[in-house]
Amino acid sequence: MRCASTGWSGRRSPVNNWARTLAAAALALTVPTIAQEPSIGLPVRIDIAGGVKAANEPSVSVSETDPGQIVAAFNDWRESTGNTERIRLGVAVSLDGGATWSDFLLRPPTINQSLIEGDAMTAYDDRTGAMWAGAISFAENGGIFVARKEPGSGSFNPAVMAHVSPEADKCWMAAGPRPNEPDSTRLYVVFNEGVIWSDDMGDTWTVPQPLGAGAGFLPRVGPNGELYIAYWDGGAEMRLHRSLDGGANFTTHLIAIRMDIWGNASFNPRFPGTFRVAPLVYFDVDHNDGTLYAVYFDTTAVIAGNYNVDLYFCKSTNQGATWTTPVVINADNDPPGDQFFPWLEVDSHGRIHIVYLDSRNTVQDDSASSDNVHGMFDAYYMVSNDGGDSFQEFRLTPEPWDSEDDGLDRVAQFIGDYLGLSAAGNRVYPVYLSTANGDADIYTNVITFPNNADLDGDGSVGVKDLLILLGAWGPCDDCNNCPADLDGDCSVGVADLLILLGNWG
Repeated sequence: MRCASTGWSGRRSPVNNWARTLAAAALALTVPTIAQEPSIGLPVRIDIAGGVKAANEPSVSVSETDPGQIVAAFNDWRESTGNTERIRLGVAVSLDGGATWSDFLLRPPTINQSLIEGDAMTAYDDRTGAMWAGAISFAENGGIFVARKEPGSGSFNPAVMAHVSPEADKCWMAAGPRPNEPDSTRLYVVFNEGVIWSDDMGDTWTVPQPLGAGAGFLPRVGPNGELYIAYWDGGAEMRLHRSLDGGANFTTHLIAIRMDIWGNASFNPRFPGTFRVAPLVYFDVDHNDGTLYAVYFDTTAVIAGNYNVDLYFCKSTNQGATWTTPVVINADNDPPGDQFFPWLEVDSHGRIHIVYLDSRNTVQDDSASSDNVHGMFDAYYMVSNDGGDSFQEFRLTPEPWDSEDDGLDRVAQFIGDYLGLSAAGNRVYPVYLSTANGDADIYTNVITFPNNADLDGDGSVGVKDLLILLGAWGPCDDCNNCPADLDGDCSVGVADLLILLGNWG
């Protein structure tokens, strides 16, 4: 079926009369109108097979070619026994837009396996519909491993070793076109030893191109194949490596300078609880105009010995060469809470989405003299429809959860170093940790944005809009160009009809 079909607009008056009758009947049912805010679904646990074992450090990807197909990955402790920690790469897959999930473990080749296999990462490719998951095997013969999921499949091909090294640490990946080759696909993995890439869908890989010192190297691919890698330099600066030739050469640019400097390996008195918080930077590229958006967290003030940590946001309109002055984008309370672990994505509509942890709902002491081990936090989501000039915030968790319930038998707590989020079409999938069940589990909320029901653009919703929708009934041929898909599920059906009729007039 064609998404924007107008083939029914010339039908005879009996059909128009029928349409008016149907619309009048539907209006009598008090169908809700299109909301100005997103619809936030309830929290859904996605690591069900993990039982009561811990999970953390999630990543998630969803492809624009089919927003119903989602891949999430995370560190998974389900095979740990007694005092022996066994960390695996847990993967959860949904083929129905987050309604149901299946999760399983994804291992590297047998010879490269180890007790600790973590630092989950995911990626997707809009040109082919392929998706990937990967992690690091921390062993002498370990290193980076990556596996591919074909479109429509609920499982992955066997993992391949992208790079064998006992020194590999903290990896993330991204897919996009090679420079000036819009129909090509290049998959990048960036980690502490540099950047590697694959031009055959992840089957074979280059050797690392060194990037120098830093932490949290995060890659993004721009609309014309530009490669951007944001990172924290370990001191006061958030920086960006930029390559316009597919990773062969880089220039380096300053994103922002931190006001508060702390390390990434141990507890420090800035947050309630006893877990570490690595001060990394997160960013994405708007493929509509190439704008870069970045978010990080920093200390705004110290009040009565308590640190007020906020989210700072800035952007670049010249491929990362210069950036706007960072501004705080979260609301706060009195006394102020802390906001940290953000993840930022820009969707195909130019909306900016961020998921993060927030302590605003519980008054807590995080001063240097505090012995508070119970860090109470919520997951929050924020969105901007105006390029970051303003944001709306939404609470994702119904109650604060306790960092002490991390499910791990360690002296210091561990709730991971980051969260994840991915968006496609009119759907957004944040992934985050919560200890609501007494151990650390991975959750998501399905967030949907309604489309404009005025399909013919005449300023009102009427018979012509209804006929356009009926003419497009069924699965969308192109999820990115399907105006009648009002609920963003890549199919035109009853839910879209009810949205349209509820906004009649």
